[in-house]
Amino acid sequence: MEYHTPGVFIREVDSGPKPIASVPTSVPGFVGLFKYEPAVDAVAITGSDGTKEVCGRVVPQLVDTKGGVKGEGAEVTTALVEAFRFQRSQVKDIKALLELYGAPKGGKDAPKFEAGSKKGTVKISWETKSLEVPETVVTLEGKVVSDNDKVVEDLLNQVHTAFELEKVGPKPKSAADVLSVYGYAFKAAAGTAMRTEYSVPPVSVTNKAEFFRWLQSFFAEYLLQTRSVEDLVGRSFEDMDEAADAVFEALAKDEALKTEFKEWLSQPHVFNFVASVNGFFDNGGGKAYVYLMGVGNLDCSIRENQADKLGLYAFDDVDDIAIMVAPGLSAQQQKEMLEMCEVRKDRFAILDGPIVSDGGMDIPASNKGYGALYVPWLKITRPSWYTAAQDHIKVTGPNRRKIIKADANEAYVPPSGHIAGVYARVDGERGVHKAPANELVLGITTLTQNINRIEQGQYNDRGINVIRIFKDRGIRIWGARTLGTMSDASWKYVNVRRLFIMVEQSIMIGSQWSVFEPNDLALWKKLTRDVRAYLLRIWRSGALFGKTPEEAFYVKCDDETNPRYLIDAGQVNVQIGICPVKPAEFVVFSIGQWDGGALIED
Repeated sequence: MEYHTPGVFIREVDSGPKPIASVPTSVPGFVGLFKYEPAVDAVAITGSDGTKEVCGRVVPQLVDTKGGVKGEGAEVTTALVEAFRFQRSQVKDIKALLELYGAPKGGKDAPKFEAGSKKGTVKISWETKSLEVPETVVTLEGKVVSDNDKVVEDLLNQVHTAFELEKVGPKPKSAADVLSVYGYAFKAAAGTAMRTEYSVPPVSVTNKAEFFRWLQSFFAEYLLQTRSVEDLVGRSFEDMDEAADAVFEALAKDEALKTEFKEWLSQPHVFNFVASVNGFFDNGGGKAYVYLMGVGNLDCSIRENQADKLGLYAFDDVDDIAIMVAPGLSAQQQKEMLEMCEVRKDRFAILDGPIVSDGGMDIPASNKGYGALYVPWLKITRPSWYTAAQDHIKVTGPNRRKIIKADANEAYVPPSGHIAGVYARVDGERGVHKAPANELVLGITTLTQNINRIEQGQYNDRGINVIRIFKDRGIRIWGARTLGTMSDASWKYVNVRRLFIMVEQSIMIGSQWSVFEPNDLALWKKLTRDVRAYLLRIWRSGALFGKTPEEAFYVKCDDETNPRYLIDAGQVNVQIGICPVKPAEFVVFSIGQWDGGALIED
């Protein structure tokens, strides 16, 4: 700052550390599927002007797969114009426009385009009516040559008035008749689905009541998008928001719609999703993102299309998610979710095992422990809206005798949603460094399988976490291992992996200020200071092992970690080492006879 006038000046000095805040660790993203079968297919129509193609979709009640018209002329014309998103000023052929409104395509009665009575004009005549327009707008072949939208609009107004086209109405015999008006030739038509998936972006909910209201609004919007509003509420609306509100209100009053809503909720995949989100809140969860996708094939890939943000990619823009849950989905779909977490490295996947199992069951691989798998399933009291019979759960094979049958008022649910709630509860009460194990699972009646201490050994060795029934201590999670147990033992504990996710993401986000700063000693010292201050707080919370900070972590950023060739490459390298606390998985007491000496003897 330069000073020219005598006086007193204030200058702010940035001298303190820039605190690094820990990112959320217990916000899950729930992925669910439901059966979606489009009520109608569409006819995809393609046209070309010789240089580019256009494609539009209309319902088959209007146009067939050969491009022929089946519906009323005005309705078909409007549908095609909207499907191709044609603007009125895009009309390229007045002759084709008149033919669209019933003029013959040849012969003495066809529209005539000839020189006008005034120089530089074109006379358009059809039947007893005529119109003269400048040749700078329309050629003798009937082609529109002006690129001025206002001029074209004025021309169309004159044509419609002179030839009384509004009284005649459009009379297309094929999609080609409409396309030609806008300068395109018909190329092809094929039957296709209007929409192969149905979804809306993930929405955050913070309690069971808010979640149920979201379910109602989601279903109301789904009905509105797939059915006629007149069929749903008995009247039409010009405003779609008003229509959505009317359908939402009808769900609470109309008995037929209420029954349909309950039946939709009771579909196996939807029920698993709903019961799991409720289980998350029952076990201490505070915030979750929910996402339902309608698909034709329930065994489809949930990776879907990244460009359209469908399936797992729907969560790409949600930054505060730390856990991913896909309750009740197939083993392959859950494997896809685990792989997404492995690639992103900022989320942890909670997977469901089979409803009953043995220690030799197939499990997905995780190289660095970005997911955990839990068995068996849970049993809950049947919700009041649950209308389906429980017989959709069928267990076959050698494990079928292990299942504990549900009573008439019980239903089976996958464990992942309830486990996510336990994660959130433990994170809030103790911290992410505490293993989410030896914790009660709330909101359930019992389990689908009773796995005892001897049986659990083969599960635990492979990194499969077991939920067990203890006679006097309730139903507890009795395992804290990741699916990386067999791949890399250093990442075999759930709390270690989740602690590292939190620390890595917190440092990355909290250090964004340093990008494009001068890469010198001052920057290195600031980064070291900020990261040390953050890790010191983590150590004091009990998340790191060591009597002193020096034993628990180190931060190094100097000329040794940043040689000249890295500086020239635009890099700053900070080395960080932390010593996480690990769970006391095996508490061993050595007991023997003592004869009063120094040591016990076996």
